[in-house]
Amino acid sequence: MPFDIREFAKLPRSQESFAALRRNGKIYVDKTAMIYDLAFTEDKYFISRPRRFGKTLLISTLESLFRYGLRDFKGLAIEKLWHDHTYPVIHLDFSKCDDLNSFEDFKNQYIGIVETAFAKAGLTLPPAKTEFDTLSVRVDRAFTFMPETFSPVLLIDEYDSPLNSCLHNRGMFNAIHKELQLFYKIVKAHGGKFRFLFMTGICKYRNLDIFSGNNNITDVSLYTDFGTLLGYTDEEVRHCFAPFVENAATVLGISFEECISRLKQHYDGFCFDEKASSHVFAPWSVLSFLRNPARGFKNYWYDSGGQSAVLLNYIKNHSLLSPEEYGKDQYVSFEDLDSSQELEVINPQVLLTMAGYLTIKKADPDGDLFTVNYPNEEVRTSIRRLYADKIFIKAPKYVIGMSALALFSQESPEQIVPLLNQVFEKIDYARYPIKDEASLRGYLQMYVEGGGIDTVTEKHNAYGRSDLEFVAQKRYVVIELKFSKDADDEELLLKKAVTQIKEKHYGEQSHPELEHIRMALVFSKDKRQFVKSLVL
Repeated sequence: MPFDIREFAKLPRSQESFAALRRNGKIYVDKTAMIYDLAFTEDKYFISRPRRFGKTLLISTLESLFRYGLRDFKGLAIEKLWHDHTYPVIHLDFSKCDDLNSFEDFKNQYIGIVETAFAKAGLTLPPAKTEFDTLSVRVDRAFTFMPETFSPVLLIDEYDSPLNSCLHNRGMFNAIHKELQLFYKIVKAHGGKFRFLFMTGICKYRNLDIFSGNNNITDVSLYTDFGTLLGYTDEEVRHCFAPFVENAATVLGISFEECISRLKQHYDGFCFDEKASSHVFAPWSVLSFLRNPARGFKNYWYDSGGQSAVLLNYIKNHSLLSPEEYGKDQYVSFEDLDSSQELEVINPQVLLTMAGYLTIKKADPDGDLFTVNYPNEEVRTSIRRLYADKIFIKAPKYVIGMSALALFSQESPEQIVPLLNQVFEKIDYARYPIKDEASLRGYLQMYVEGGGIDTVTEKHNAYGRSDLEFVAQKRYVVIELKFSKDADDEELLLKKAVTQIKEKHYGEQSHPELEHIRMALVFSKDKRQFVKSLVL
């Protein structure tokens, strides 16, 4: 039976509230059993997740539950569990406070968000009587004189968005941090008056009061019980989206199981569980694919605004991980990932994990150390493009514009090295020094993969292992690299590379149907370019 295109209307959109989603008959992946486990308590919680993972929908779901009771929850797990009444809800959405050019921009947006949220909850902020009556003072007065029976629910979405927007501007970051610190100090002081408090964000910033001391918030970001609260599990994709997966399989000419397998390869693998016992799909990417499967398994993470502002702003003034670390397992301690962070000393691996570019792959038996790496192909592609965009930003536009794919698939072998040199000579060596053969290989891999080519580094055969091999359309490219610290050894290193390629038969058995280009390249540390080359 042909797929009815009207069914696409059931797929949820990213900006829909929970109430609108339910009212319009959209698909909702039922997370309400876990939501009940949080909401029935009179506690304060925080959860960290990357962008595009449904944090806003979660806040919206909690808002509907506390503001309207079970009105929007018919047929969901929580319907049989929830017996509480309704409450006034103060919903602060700080994701709207992220396009900031100055501290005054922040203050104006911040005041508007808080005043509107309080008014909607039926709680009027006292007017400022003097210039010293800051927003935090007014909030303090509102909470102080609030009737004891009022007992509001406080929901804060993307609490760290204003800070993430100015990681590259230390002065503005400090000013906003100070203002928010005052606000959260007031929230914490009146914590006993809330029926429930829930916050979402990406980072946990130190010295905001909310994460420290007595009466502090419970961070459930790594709790195993809530590891699948955000994102879709394999079972949920199969159960909730089966007709759409079947349609995608038909469009692509593959089986249902093959479609699921490729969905996993591209969009699954995110783990937010301290025991590394569960993993989830990125919801935005899955929904985008199912909406238009004819486009194939595209990179929705990078191409549709999925890049994390916290990471993009951070790297304006900070270096990325060293390129030779690209694709390798990294290690993050539980303490670093679970605790709040100072901007200036934040571990890059921790930031990449919070932003979703790395994820937990394994937890050691004691739970003190996590192995982290890229969750899937979509994120791996995103990070290599991020590296290429930042590291090669000063390279000639026509060279970057034609991409590594065009360079290695269309240019004559003799032209490849001169064009590569135009790219490499523009690298910012202060941030990204090429100091040895490993870093050279890392940078070349970044450039090649930034052009959309999958590479294999240190590919083994029976005789040895080559530095880099990849398919570029109708060509199979093998590269053996040597790093020269002294001009006197350049010719010797070239001969050594050529000998290795020949005697160790690099690439000879791979893709015999393609044109083989085997290249020996010598890079000079002093001249910062490839100084010797030979194409076999």
